[in-house]
Amino acid sequence: MRGLRIRADGDEVLVESSREVVVIGRGPEARVRCQDSRVSRRHLLLRPENGGWLVEDPGSANGTFRDGDRIESFTLLEPTSLRLGDPATGVVVELVPDRGDETVVLDPDSTRLYESPPPLPPPAPVPSRAGVVRIGRSASNDIVLEDLQVSRQHAELVRDGDGAWELVDLGSHNGTFVNGSRITRARLTEDDLVSFAGRRMRFTGGALAVHVDAEATSLEALSLIVRSDAGAVLLDEVTFSLGRCSFLAVVGTSGAGKSTLLNALAGFRPAQEGSVLFGGRDLYASYEEMRQRIGYVPQDDILHPQLTVRRALRYAAELRFPPDVSSTDREARVEEVMAELGLSARADLVISKLSGGQRKRTSIAVELLTKPELLFLDEPTSGLDPGMEKGVMSLLRELADGGRTVIVVTHSVQSLALCDRALVLAPGGRTAFFGPPGEALEHFGRTDFADVFSDLEAGRDLDWKTGFLGSPYARHVRRREHPHRVVDSTATPAPPPGHRWLRQWWTLTRRYVAVIASDRSNLALLAGQAPVLALVILLANGSGGFDPDTNVAVRVAQSVGVFVAVTACVLGAANAIREIVKELPVYLRERAVGLSISAYVGSKVAVLSFITVVQAAVLVIIATARQGSPPDAALLPSWRLEMILGMALCGLASMGLGLMISAWVRNGDKVGTLIPLILVLQLVLSSAQLGIYDKPVLGQIADVASAQWG
Repeated sequence: MRGLRIRADGDEVLVESSREVVVIGRGPEARVRCQDSRVSRRHLLLRPENGGWLVEDPGSANGTFRDGDRIESFTLLEPTSLRLGDPATGVVVELVPDRGDETVVLDPDSTRLYESPPPLPPPAPVPSRAGVVRIGRSASNDIVLEDLQVSRQHAELVRDGDGAWELVDLGSHNGTFVNGSRITRARLTEDDLVSFAGRRMRFTGGALAVHVDAEATSLEALSLIVRSDAGAVLLDEVTFSLGRCSFLAVVGTSGAGKSTLLNALAGFRPAQEGSVLFGGRDLYASYEEMRQRIGYVPQDDILHPQLTVRRALRYAAELRFPPDVSSTDREARVEEVMAELGLSARADLVISKLSGGQRKRTSIAVELLTKPELLFLDEPTSGLDPGMEKGVMSLLRELADGGRTVIVVTHSVQSLALCDRALVLAPGGRTAFFGPPGEALEHFGRTDFADVFSDLEAGRDLDWKTGFLGSPYARHVRRREHPHRVVDSTATPAPPPGHRWLRQWWTLTRRYVAVIASDRSNLALLAGQAPVLALVILLANGSGGFDPDTNVAVRVAQSVGVFVAVTACVLGAANAIREIVKELPVYLRERAVGLSISAYVGSKVAVLSFITVVQAAVLVIIATARQGSPPDAALLPSWRLEMILGMALCGLASMGLGLMISAWVRNGDKVGTLIPLILVLQLVLSSAQLGIYDKPVLGQIADVASAQWG
């Protein structure tokens, strides 16, 4: 492989022979960086090929020109002069194939515009003398991977009796993968791709070397097709490709399939036909491994608004990082993310008091904790005013420039100029345009995107896809042969393994207590419910209900017992009926990254059970204060303890019913309509005066009514 000498305005850099793709552009990943505004962030790619160099423009906004003609790609055979951004006045770049072996290293204090980054770490040799090579985050390992997603003692390489090397996972939290498959033990062969919690290495020549994706593209969608259960086409052969560190906006009319596309690209609901390539590898085929490199921010905030920014991120870090990550390391990562997103000054502010843009930054911060390479956002600017919308889009631009590929679904078009690419979807999930945002209006022959959306809506039956593919703007769609893939549409990826159950339950329980305690007004209402209601029951009923010597004992005892039981049921159900549905977006996102369902429900049960039992005790103690006492108890030392136990069982049964309803409904507004239904049913089914047990059907329903537990 020959080296390559790159000249620009008198400066000269010699790129040594390499298998890596050389990037020329304005972005931070460029090996040769240029600050001219006409130059795209990834403007020109120089790809090693057959001992030479392939020069490729990946779809720059303003083009690459040779002798006045715009070029897309060519093989570099001789010294060539190119202009970036304009055929006459663009930045001049001279490419000269070099046959020497000298490597030019730039002075670190140089003020040149063009610079080469430091080389990658050399391959880590396998020390044959020991026969075992430890890999992990701890400094005591032979190969140290400084990533909080990697366990302290993650895996080891063991030489077997035949002299071959076997990779053994040491019970790591995020797994060890060979060629995309999770392993517990596997023999390595030459050129195997090995991944430790997203950190990729290649086994070659008896050594593990840091792996860099040879593909210039970060993400490719190849003929994605999605159909509804009724057979309607939701996505119609959507195809596009994105370079690394790109920022893509997906726009279109309502119902055009934007969120469907996002779910297909992120692997949450794979397309039924077609492929998604991430770094040149099939995302669907290696999803368990590659999901660790993906972040997803849904439209609804994945936050508990009662917590402060710092506290919310601490709990998120505790749930997402391996158990062996210390609290100091987690805290350092939380502070780092807050600083990156400009949240440090608001770290101790309650999330509910943040502006809409700041809340969205906090949701993004949750995803950035694990350093994803690919970040998806669904309507992040929804409900924001124009100033906040621009602020969020500018932040996403900065995240892309910082080394991530960012894809956002949005209805807003005022900040599209910040994006590298725009994908416009027509009704039916058809591609109406893909390319630099500045060319979109020209393609549609309009001056305003509102008119474009009106045209798309009015022309639902038009073949927008064919019109785009037949236009000059279709050059931005990279076409290549790919195997036709049909995916089982009923199969959704299983969540990854989570933390140890007890540790996850303890984290969730502490967070739930913190959420309740942080809302002072709600906490006061919660504490005052049982005493106030018990006092009303006390004053509304007569006295001596439990004294057998009084004439009205039976009537008063029945009245007090029914009202206390029904009240315990209502309080138990009311405490629980909103507790899952109100944080559904948080639950769904955490479930996708390994949340245990039983640990989550268990944390709710533990906290709500304590509250319900305390409320039952308060109800009984106050409501029966002037009812006298029966001669003796039946099972326990005190009749009052027996009554507290019975009423606690009523409340716990209703609490379970409330949690079931909360898990069943998908809209918190529906929950309020169910509380009167529960109240009236409990009152009717527990009334002795109505003779419920003598009535068919109602008698059988009364047997399972929670009020009957008392």
